[in-house]
Amino acid sequence: MSLGAMDIFKFLPGGKKDLNANCKKCGYPTCMMFSIKLSKDLTQCDLCPFIPNELKQKLELNKKVQQKTLELGNLKIGGETVLYRHEKTFVNPCALVLELDTNDADFSAKLKRALDFEINSIGNIYKLDAVYLKNPKADIVHKIKNSGIEVVDDNFLSKMREVKFSNLTNTRDVLVQIRTRAIMQRDEECSDPVFVRLPGDDSLSLCAVASSFICKYANMLIFEHFNEALFAALITLRTNIYTDPQKPLQVESKVYEFNNPDENALVFLTTNFALSYFAVANELSSLKCGSYLVITPSEGMSVLTAWSAQKITAEIASKVISANNILDKVKNKRIIIPGLLSDLKEELKEALPCWEIVVGTTEAYKIPEFVKNLC
Repeated sequence: MSLGAMDIFKFLPGGKKDLNANCKKCGYPTCMMFSIKLSKDLTQCDLCPFIPNELKQKLELNKKVQQKTLELGNLKIGGETVLYRHEKTFVNPCALVLELDTNDADFSAKLKRALDFEINSIGNIYKLDAVYLKNPKADIVHKIKNSGIEVVDDNFLSKMREVKFSNLTNTRDVLVQIRTRAIMQRDEECSDPVFVRLPGDDSLSLCAVASSFICKYANMLIFEHFNEALFAALITLRTNIYTDPQKPLQVESKVYEFNNPDENALVFLTTNFALSYFAVANELSSLKCGSYLVITPSEGMSVLTAWSAQKITAEIASKVISANNILDKVKNKRIIIPGLLSDLKEELKEALPCWEIVVGTTEAYKIPEFVKNLC
Protein backbone atom coordinates (compact mmCIF):
# COMPACT_ATOMS: atom_id res chain seq x y z
CA MET A 1 0.00 0.00 0.00
CA SER A 2 1.29 3.48 -0.83
CA LEU A 3 2.57 5.61 2.03
CA GLY A 4 0.68 8.83 2.54
CA ALA A 5 1.96 11.95 4.28
CA MET A 6 0.32 10.96 7.57
CA ASP A 7 1.79 7.46 7.37
CA ILE A 8 5.25 9.02 7.11
CA PHE A 9 4.64 11.81 9.63
CA LYS A 10 3.97 9.45 12.53
CA PHE A 11 7.57 8.14 12.27
CA LEU A 12 9.14 11.61 12.38
CA PRO A 13 9.94 13.72 15.46
CA GLY A 14 6.93 15.97 14.80
CA GLY A 15 4.60 13.00 14.70
CA LYS A 16 6.10 11.53 17.87
CA LYS A 17 6.18 14.99 19.51
CA ASP A 18 9.75 14.63 20.75
CA LEU A 19 12.41 17.31 21.32
CA ASN A 20 13.63 17.37 17.70
CA ALA A 21 10.20 18.12 16.23
CA ASN A 22 10.26 20.70 13.42
CA CYS A 23 14.03 21.21 13.73
CA LYS A 24 14.24 22.38 10.09
CA LYS A 25 17.47 20.40 9.49
CA CYS A 26 15.78 18.76 6.48
CA GLY A 27 15.33 22.17 4.87
CA TYR A 28 11.58 22.34 5.48
CA PRO A 29 9.82 24.39 8.18
CA THR A 30 7.94 21.44 9.71
CA CYS A 31 7.99 17.66 9.89
CA MET A 32 4.58 17.65 8.25
CA MET A 33 5.86 19.58 5.23
CA PHE A 34 8.78 17.15 4.97
CA SER A 35 6.30 14.24 5.14
CA ILE A 36 4.21 15.70 2.32
CA LYS A 37 7.28 16.11 0.12
CA LEU A 38 8.45 12.56 0.89
CA SER A 39 5.03 11.12 0.09
CA LYS A 40 5.24 12.75 -3.36
CA ASP A 41 8.86 11.65 -3.84
CA LEU A 42 9.98 15.30 -4.04
CA THR A 43 12.79 15.04 -1.50
CA GLN A 44 15.23 12.55 0.04
CA CYS A 45 14.62 10.80 3.36
CA ASP A 46 18.30 11.10 4.37
CA LEU A 47 17.87 14.87 4.75
CA CYS A 48 16.27 14.16 8.13
CA PRO A 49 18.97 13.13 10.66
CA PHE A 50 16.35 11.54 12.92
CA ILE A 51 14.54 9.35 10.42
CA PRO A 52 14.25 5.75 11.71
CA ASN A 53 15.44 2.73 9.72
CA GLU A 54 11.92 1.29 9.77
CA LEU A 55 10.63 4.28 7.82
CA LYS A 56 13.57 4.11 5.40
CA GLN A 57 12.69 0.49 4.65
CA LYS A 58 9.04 1.35 4.13
CA LEU A 59 9.94 4.20 1.77
CA GLU A 60 12.25 1.92 -0.20
CA LEU A 61 9.51 -0.69 -0.48
CA ASN A 62 7.07 2.03 -1.52
CA LYS A 63 9.18 2.77 -4.62
CA LYS A 64 8.67 -0.71 -6.03
CA VAL A 65 6.15 -1.11 -8.85
CA GLN A 66 3.10 -2.93 -7.56
CA GLN A 67 1.98 -4.35 -10.90
CA LYS A 68 3.74 -3.98 -14.23
CA THR A 69 2.00 -2.40 -17.21
CA LEU A 70 2.15 -4.16 -20.58
CA GLU A 71 1.17 -2.49 -23.86
CA LEU A 72 -0.12 -4.13 -27.02
CA GLY A 73 -0.96 -1.46 -29.57
CA ASN A 74 -3.67 0.64 -27.92
CA LEU A 75 -4.33 -2.06 -25.33
CA LYS A 76 -2.86 -1.64 -21.84
CA ILE A 77 -2.74 -4.53 -19.39
CA GLY A 78 -2.05 -4.34 -15.64
CA GLY A 79 -0.69 -1.29 -13.85
CA GLU A 80 -3.06 -1.63 -10.88
CA THR A 81 -2.21 0.11 -7.60
CA VAL A 82 -5.14 -0.64 -5.29
CA LEU A 83 -7.16 -3.64 -4.13
CA TYR A 84 -10.47 -1.79 -4.02
CA ARG A 85 -11.63 0.75 -6.59
CA HIS A 86 -13.04 3.13 -3.96
CA GLU A 87 -9.49 3.60 -2.60
CA LYS A 88 -8.50 5.34 -5.82
CA THR A 89 -9.57 3.66 -9.06
CA PHE A 90 -8.77 0.63 -11.15
CA VAL A 91 -6.58 1.60 -14.09
CA ASN A 92 -6.67 -0.71 -17.13
CA PRO A 93 -9.81 -2.79 -17.77
CA CYS A 94 -9.52 -6.57 -17.79
CA ALA A 95 -8.95 -7.50 -21.45
CA LEU A 96 -11.50 -9.85 -23.04
CA VAL A 97 -9.78 -12.06 -25.61
CA LEU A 98 -11.17 -14.71 -27.95
CA GLU A 99 -9.05 -17.72 -28.93
CA LEU A 100 -9.37 -18.85 -32.54
CA ASP A 101 -7.60 -21.54 -34.53
CA THR A 102 -6.93 -20.70 -38.19
CA ASN A 103 -7.05 -24.44 -38.99
CA ASP A 104 -10.63 -24.70 -37.69
CA ALA A 105 -13.10 -25.52 -40.48
CA ASP A 106 -15.42 -22.77 -39.19
CA PHE A 107 -12.63 -20.24 -38.64
CA SER A 108 -13.79 -17.68 -41.21
CA ALA A 109 -17.34 -17.58 -39.84
CA LYS A 110 -16.11 -17.37 -36.25
CA LEU A 111 -13.68 -14.58 -37.11
CA LYS A 112 -16.38 -12.60 -38.92
CA ARG A 113 -18.69 -12.80 -35.89
CA ALA A 114 -15.86 -11.64 -33.65
CA LEU A 115 -14.87 -8.72 -35.87
CA ASP A 116 -18.48 -7.64 -36.42
CA PHE A 117 -19.28 -7.57 -32.71
CA GLU A 118 -19.67 -4.18 -31.03
CA ILE A 119 -21.89 -2.62 -28.38
CA ASN A 120 -22.69 0.93 -27.31
CA SER A 121 -22.30 1.39 -23.56
CA ILE A 122 -22.50 4.80 -21.84
CA GLY A 123 -21.91 6.52 -25.17
CA ASN A 124 -18.82 4.51 -26.13
CA ILE A 125 -18.44 1.82 -28.78
CA TYR A 126 -16.78 -1.37 -27.52
CA LYS A 127 -15.43 -4.32 -29.50
CA LEU A 128 -13.39 -7.35 -28.55
CA ASP A 129 -10.08 -6.25 -27.05
CA ALA A 130 -7.98 -8.87 -28.78
CA VAL A 131 -7.85 -12.23 -30.52
CA TYR A 132 -5.39 -14.98 -29.61
CA LEU A 133 -4.57 -16.94 -32.76
CA LYS A 134 -3.50 -20.56 -32.84
CA ASN A 135 -1.53 -21.28 -36.04
CA PRO A 136 -1.37 -17.56 -36.92
CA LYS A 137 -1.06 -16.40 -40.52
CA ALA A 138 0.29 -12.99 -41.48
CA ASP A 139 -2.66 -11.96 -43.65
CA ILE A 140 -5.18 -12.84 -40.93
CA VAL A 141 -3.19 -10.99 -38.28
CA HIS A 142 -3.16 -7.95 -40.57
CA LYS A 143 -6.93 -8.20 -41.15
CA ILE A 144 -7.68 -8.37 -37.43
CA LYS A 145 -5.45 -5.42 -36.59
CA ASN A 146 -7.03 -3.35 -39.37
CA SER A 147 -10.41 -3.88 -37.70
CA GLY A 148 -9.13 -2.16 -34.55
CA ILE A 149 -8.68 -5.38 -32.55
CA GLU A 150 -5.27 -6.40 -31.23
CA VAL A 151 -3.68 -9.81 -31.75
CA VAL A 152 -2.21 -11.58 -28.73
CA ASP A 153 0.61 -14.03 -29.34
CA ASP A 154 2.64 -16.40 -27.17
CA ASN A 155 5.43 -13.86 -26.81
CA PHE A 156 3.06 -11.37 -25.22
CA LEU A 157 1.53 -14.01 -22.94
CA SER A 158 5.03 -15.01 -21.79
CA LYS A 159 5.30 -11.59 -20.12
CA MET A 160 2.20 -12.33 -18.07
CA ARG A 161 1.44 -14.87 -15.36
CA GLU A 162 -1.11 -17.59 -16.13
CA VAL A 163 -3.43 -18.81 -13.42
CA LYS A 164 -4.76 -22.24 -14.40
CA PHE A 165 -8.53 -22.48 -14.17
CA SER A 166 -9.83 -25.21 -11.84
CA ASN A 167 -13.14 -23.87 -10.55
CA LEU A 168 -14.57 -20.46 -9.70
CA THR A 169 -13.74 -20.43 -5.99
CA ASN A 170 -10.22 -21.84 -6.10
CA THR A 171 -9.13 -19.80 -9.12
CA ARG A 172 -10.57 -16.61 -7.67
CA ASP A 173 -8.73 -17.25 -4.39
CA VAL A 174 -5.44 -17.58 -6.27
CA LEU A 175 -6.11 -14.33 -8.14
CA VAL A 176 -6.88 -12.53 -4.88
CA GLN A 177 -3.73 -13.89 -3.25
CA ILE A 178 -1.53 -12.76 -6.15
CA ARG A 179 -3.04 -9.27 -6.30
CA THR A 180 -2.85 -8.85 -2.52
CA ARG A 181 0.84 -9.74 -2.47
CA ALA A 182 1.50 -7.40 -5.40
CA ILE A 183 -0.37 -4.42 -3.95
CA MET A 184 0.09 -4.76 -0.21
CA GLN A 185 3.53 -6.40 -0.06
CA ARG A 186 4.92 -5.18 -3.40
CA ASP A 187 6.11 -8.71 -4.01
CA GLU A 188 8.05 -8.67 -7.28
CA GLU A 189 7.17 -12.31 -7.91
CA CYS A 190 3.53 -11.24 -8.15
CA SER A 191 4.00 -8.03 -10.15
CA ASP A 192 3.29 -9.49 -13.60
CA PRO A 193 -0.25 -9.01 -14.96
CA VAL A 194 -2.35 -12.17 -14.72
CA PHE A 195 -4.47 -14.02 -17.28
CA VAL A 196 -6.86 -16.98 -17.13
CA ARG A 197 -8.04 -19.22 -19.97
CA LEU A 198 -11.74 -20.04 -19.66
CA PRO A 199 -12.69 -23.33 -21.36
CA GLY A 200 -16.14 -24.52 -22.36
CA ASP A 201 -19.15 -23.13 -24.21
CA ASP A 202 -21.77 -22.77 -21.46
CA SER A 203 -22.43 -19.03 -21.69
CA LEU A 204 -24.24 -18.75 -18.35
CA SER A 205 -21.43 -20.48 -16.46
CA LEU A 206 -18.82 -18.48 -18.32
CA CYS A 207 -20.63 -15.25 -17.47
CA ALA A 208 -20.67 -16.09 -13.75
CA VAL A 209 -17.02 -17.14 -13.69
CA ALA A 210 -15.75 -14.27 -15.84
CA SER A 211 -17.73 -11.70 -13.84
CA SER A 212 -16.07 -12.89 -10.65
CA PHE A 213 -12.61 -12.81 -12.21
CA ILE A 214 -13.13 -9.31 -13.67
CA CYS A 215 -13.92 -8.10 -10.16
CA LYS A 216 -11.14 -10.12 -8.49
CA TYR A 217 -8.58 -9.75 -10.18
CA ALA A 218 -7.73 -11.00 -13.67
CA ASN A 219 -5.99 -8.63 -16.09
CA MET A 220 -6.95 -10.73 -19.10
CA LEU A 221 -9.47 -13.48 -19.80
CA ILE A 222 -9.12 -15.75 -22.83
CA PHE A 223 -12.29 -17.50 -24.06
CA GLU A 224 -12.61 -20.54 -26.30
CA HIS A 225 -16.29 -19.75 -26.88
CA PHE A 226 -17.80 -16.60 -28.36
CA ASN A 227 -21.32 -15.42 -27.64
CA GLU A 228 -22.44 -11.86 -28.32
CA ALA A 229 -24.73 -11.69 -25.28
CA LEU A 230 -21.97 -13.01 -23.02
CA PHE A 231 -19.44 -10.42 -24.14
CA ALA A 232 -21.99 -7.61 -24.06
CA ALA A 233 -22.81 -8.46 -20.44
CA LEU A 234 -19.15 -8.63 -19.43
CA ILE A 235 -18.30 -5.35 -21.14
CA THR A 236 -21.21 -3.65 -19.39
CA LEU A 237 -20.04 -4.99 -16.02
CA ARG A 238 -16.46 -4.01 -16.75
CA THR A 239 -17.45 -0.50 -17.80
CA ASN A 240 -19.04 0.07 -14.41
CA ILE A 241 -16.10 -1.35 -12.45
CA TYR A 242 -13.37 0.46 -14.35
CA THR A 243 -14.67 3.99 -13.89
CA ASP A 244 -13.12 6.48 -11.50
CA PRO A 245 -15.40 6.59 -8.44
CA GLN A 246 -14.15 10.11 -7.71
CA LYS A 247 -15.37 11.45 -11.07
CA PRO A 248 -19.13 11.46 -11.75
CA LEU A 249 -20.13 10.09 -15.13
CA GLN A 250 -21.70 12.98 -16.99
CA VAL A 251 -22.58 14.15 -20.47
CA GLU A 252 -22.50 17.60 -21.99
CA SER A 253 -25.27 19.94 -20.91
CA LYS A 254 -27.20 20.87 -24.06
CA VAL A 255 -30.29 19.90 -26.05
CA TYR A 256 -30.10 16.55 -27.86
CA GLU A 257 -32.25 15.59 -30.86
CA PHE A 258 -33.80 12.18 -31.60
CA ASN A 259 -35.51 10.89 -34.76
CA ASN A 260 -35.35 14.16 -36.71
CA PRO A 261 -37.69 16.23 -34.50
CA ASP A 262 -40.10 18.66 -36.17
CA GLU A 263 -42.61 21.18 -34.81
CA ASN A 264 -44.66 18.32 -33.29
CA ALA A 265 -41.70 16.95 -31.33
CA LEU A 266 -41.88 16.19 -27.62
CA VAL A 267 -39.50 17.91 -25.20
CA PHE A 268 -38.01 16.03 -22.24
CA LEU A 269 -35.73 17.20 -19.43
CA THR A 270 -33.25 15.41 -17.16
CA THR A 271 -29.84 15.89 -15.52
CA ASN A 272 -26.40 15.35 -17.07
CA PHE A 273 -25.79 12.15 -15.08
CA ALA A 274 -24.60 9.78 -17.80
CA LEU A 275 -26.75 6.83 -16.74
CA SER A 276 -29.86 9.04 -16.63
CA TYR A 277 -29.08 10.44 -20.06
CA PHE A 278 -28.47 7.09 -21.75
CA ALA A 279 -31.48 5.45 -20.09
CA VAL A 280 -33.75 8.21 -21.39
CA ALA A 281 -31.97 8.51 -24.74
CA ASN A 282 -32.41 4.80 -25.40
CA GLU A 283 -36.17 5.11 -24.95
CA LEU A 284 -36.45 8.30 -27.01
CA SER A 285 -34.58 6.64 -29.87
CA SER A 286 -37.23 3.91 -29.97
CA LEU A 287 -40.19 6.33 -30.25
CA LYS A 288 -41.96 6.78 -33.55
CA CYS A 289 -42.07 10.55 -33.11
CA GLY A 290 -39.13 12.97 -32.89
CA SER A 291 -38.09 14.50 -29.60
CA TYR A 292 -35.72 16.88 -27.86
CA LEU A 293 -33.91 16.08 -24.63
CA VAL A 294 -32.85 19.03 -22.47
CA ILE A 295 -29.83 18.16 -20.31
CA THR A 296 -29.14 20.44 -17.35
CA PRO A 297 -25.64 21.05 -15.88
CA SER A 298 -26.07 19.06 -12.67
CA GLU A 299 -22.45 18.04 -11.91
CA GLY A 300 -23.12 14.45 -12.92
CA MET A 301 -25.77 13.92 -10.23
CA SER A 302 -28.84 11.74 -10.66
CA VAL A 303 -32.25 13.44 -10.77
CA LEU A 304 -33.19 13.07 -7.12
CA THR A 305 -29.67 13.84 -5.86
CA ALA A 306 -29.45 16.94 -8.05
CA TRP A 307 -32.84 18.18 -6.85
CA SER A 308 -31.85 17.61 -3.20
CA ALA A 309 -28.56 19.47 -3.73
CA GLN A 310 -30.30 22.25 -5.71
CA LYS A 311 -28.22 21.42 -8.77
CA ILE A 312 -31.38 21.27 -10.86
CA THR A 313 -33.71 24.21 -10.31
CA ALA A 314 -36.33 26.06 -12.32
CA GLU A 315 -33.81 28.81 -13.02
CA ILE A 316 -31.16 26.37 -14.27
CA ALA A 317 -33.64 24.53 -16.49
CA SER A 318 -35.04 27.74 -17.96
CA LYS A 319 -31.56 28.97 -18.86
CA VAL A 320 -30.73 25.81 -20.83
CA ILE A 321 -34.08 25.87 -22.62
CA SER A 322 -33.90 29.59 -23.43
CA ALA A 323 -30.32 29.33 -24.67
CA ASN A 324 -31.32 26.69 -27.24
CA ASN A 325 -34.46 28.41 -28.59
CA ILE A 326 -36.58 25.27 -28.35
CA LEU A 327 -39.65 27.45 -27.97
CA ASP A 328 -39.28 28.48 -31.61
CA LYS A 329 -38.93 24.88 -32.78
CA VAL A 330 -42.03 23.19 -31.38
CA LYS A 331 -45.73 23.93 -31.81
CA ASN A 332 -47.13 22.45 -28.60
CA LYS A 333 -45.26 24.16 -25.78
CA ARG A 334 -45.01 21.16 -23.49
CA ILE A 335 -42.01 19.94 -21.55
CA ILE A 336 -41.95 16.56 -19.80
CA ILE A 337 -39.98 16.41 -16.56
CA PRO A 338 -38.95 13.29 -14.59
CA GLY A 339 -41.55 12.03 -12.12
CA LEU A 340 -39.04 12.55 -9.30
CA LEU A 341 -39.14 16.29 -10.02
CA SER A 342 -42.88 16.67 -9.47
CA ASP A 343 -42.22 19.11 -6.61
CA LEU A 344 -40.45 21.37 -9.10
CA LYS A 345 -43.49 21.70 -11.37
CA GLU A 346 -44.91 24.95 -9.95
CA GLU A 347 -41.53 26.68 -9.93
CA LEU A 348 -40.98 25.64 -13.54
CA LYS A 349 -44.37 27.08 -14.48
CA GLU A 350 -43.29 30.45 -13.10
CA ALA A 351 -39.86 30.32 -14.73
CA LEU A 352 -41.24 29.05 -18.07
CA PRO A 353 -44.66 30.74 -18.43
CA CYS A 354 -44.92 29.82 -22.12
CA TRP A 355 -44.61 26.11 -21.42
CA GLU A 356 -46.97 23.48 -20.10
CA ILE A 357 -45.10 21.40 -17.52
CA VAL A 358 -45.96 17.69 -17.64
CA VAL A 359 -44.78 15.36 -14.89
CA GLY A 360 -43.51 12.21 -16.57
CA THR A 361 -42.43 8.80 -15.36
CA THR A 362 -40.02 7.93 -12.56
CA GLU A 363 -38.45 5.17 -14.67
CA ALA A 364 -37.09 5.66 -18.20
CA TYR A 365 -38.44 2.34 -19.50
CA LYS A 366 -41.99 3.58 -18.94
CA ILE A 367 -41.60 6.53 -21.35
CA PRO A 368 -42.94 4.78 -24.53
CA GLU A 369 -46.21 3.84 -22.83
CA PHE A 370 -46.50 7.27 -21.20
CA VAL A 371 -46.20 9.21 -24.48
CA LYS A 372 -48.63 7.12 -26.53
CA ASN A 373 -51.32 9.79 -26.20
CA LEU A 374 -48.85 12.69 -26.52
CA CYS A 375 -47.24 12.01 -29.90
